[in-house]
Amino acid sequence: MKTKNTKIDYLCSECGDTFPKWFGQCPSCKAWNSLSENRFGTGGVDSLSLNNTVIVAADKQALISSGMRQVDRLLGGGIMPGGVILIGGEPGIGKSTLLLELMRNTPATYVTGEESLQQVHARAERLGLTADLDIIQGNNIKQILQYVLEKKTPIVFLDSIQTAYTDQRSGFAGSPTQIREATQQIIEFAKRQQVAFVLTGHITKDGQIAGPKLLEHAVDTVMYFEQNTTSRYRFLRAVKNRFGATGEAAILEMTPTGFIEVENADSLLPVQEIGGLGSCLFPQLEGTRVMPLEIQVLVTPTGFANGRRIGENIDLSRIHLIAAILEKFCGLKLSQCDVFVRVNGGTALVEPAGDLALLFAMASSYLERPLAKSRAVAGQVSLTGEIRTPGAIDERNRALAQWRVKKAVWGGTPIETPTATAVRFVSFLDKSLNILDDT
Repeated sequence: MKTKNTKIDYLCSECGDTFPKWFGQCPSCKAWNSLSENRFGTGGVDSLSLNNTVIVAADKQALISSGMRQVDRLLGGGIMPGGVILIGGEPGIGKSTLLLELMRNTPATYVTGEESLQQVHARAERLGLTADLDIIQGNNIKQILQYVLEKKTPIVFLDSIQTAYTDQRSGFAGSPTQIREATQQIIEFAKRQQVAFVLTGHITKDGQIAGPKLLEHAVDTVMYFEQNTTSRYRFLRAVKNRFGATGEAAILEMTPTGFIEVENADSLLPVQEIGGLGSCLFPQLEGTRVMPLEIQVLVTPTGFANGRRIGENIDLSRIHLIAAILEKFCGLKLSQCDVFVRVNGGTALVEPAGDLALLFAMASSYLERPLAKSRAVAGQVSLTGEIRTPGAIDERNRALAQWRVKKAVWGGTPIETPTATAVRFVSFLDKSLNILDDT
C-alpha cells in the first residue's frame, strides 16, 4: 500500500537504471518488459551503527591468501580487503564446495541463505574440515552485516546474493530491486570496514548471472565457474577484475574430498598422443596460461543437398568460415561434405590463432592425410587467404617444451607467409602437412 512516505520508481533488470514512470521498453538499454516497480520509504534509512568516519588516506593493506595458489593468481595475488568478488556458475557445479574449500586456510564467515546449517556442516565434514568453522544461516542483510561487524571477520562468503534481502525495499528476495539494494549495502559496508566479500550468483538460461547488470558492474571482480560435461575438471575464469588481469583461468579437479588444483595443463589431455586423421594440437593462450586443446574433425560426403556443420566447444560460424576458405583457395569441395568438429581439453576454442589448427584438421580429414603426433599448430587465417603468425610465441614454446612436443607450425613459419593467391595457399598447406607428416 502506498503512503505519503513511500516513493515508487521503476528499475530495469537488464541495465540497472531507474525511471520515475513505467515504460514498455527501457529508454537506456532498449530491453522490452524489463522494468519492475521499486517501492521504498523516504522516512529515513534503517542503517547499522557503523563508524562513518571519512578516511582521507589509508595505508596499503596486505592481500589475504585464499589458500589456493591459482585462485590467488586470478585475484592479483590474493583477496583484497574491502573487495567484493562475485562467482557465478551452473547449479551443482560446486560453488558452495569451493567456498568451503577456501575456508580451509582462510579465517572467514560463511553465510548460507540456501541450505540449512546441518547441510553445510555435513559438506564440511565430507571435505575434511574438522576445525571450528564460523557458519551462520541468514538472509537479512542488516542482520548479516551486524554479525560481521561484531565478529570483525576479515572475509565473508555469502551463498548466494539472490537469497539476500533488505527491509528497505519491496519485492521478494532475488528480484532485481532486492539484488540491487543488497549488493549496494554490501559494497558500502565492505569499503568502509575493509571486509572482503565473496558472493555466489545464480546463472540464467542464457549463461548470465541472474539479476540486473548493475550487479556485475558494481562488484570488483566477476568470475565464472565452468565445467565441461565430459570432464571432471572445473575452470574458474575472471571476466572482470579490478585487482588483476582478465582472461586468466584456474583449473580445479573435483574429488570426493574437495577440489584439487591442477598445476600442469597437459594432464588434461594426452598431449603427445594427439594427432592422426583429422586430429590437431592447438596451444590456446588464456590470460598468461597456455592450455592444450585437441581439435578433432570428421569430414564425410553428405547425403543432403548441403553439407551439415556440427560443432562441440566451438562457434558454428567458425566451422563455416574455415570450410569456405579451404573450398575457395584449395578447391576442397567441403560444401558437398558433412563437417563434424569436436574440441577436447575442457574449454572452448575461442582464440583466433586456432584457425590454422582447425584448418589443418579439416584438410587432414578431407584429404585422408594423418597428422603426425607431438606436433602443434597455431596461426590466424584471414578471409583473403593470408596466414598470419600468432602472438605470444615465446609463451607457447615454453608450454610445448614442458609438454615435450617436438615441432610446431606458427602461421607463416617455418614456411614463408603466403600472399592471397590460391596457388601459394595450396603450397603452404601442402608443405605444412608434409612437415607435420615428417616424423
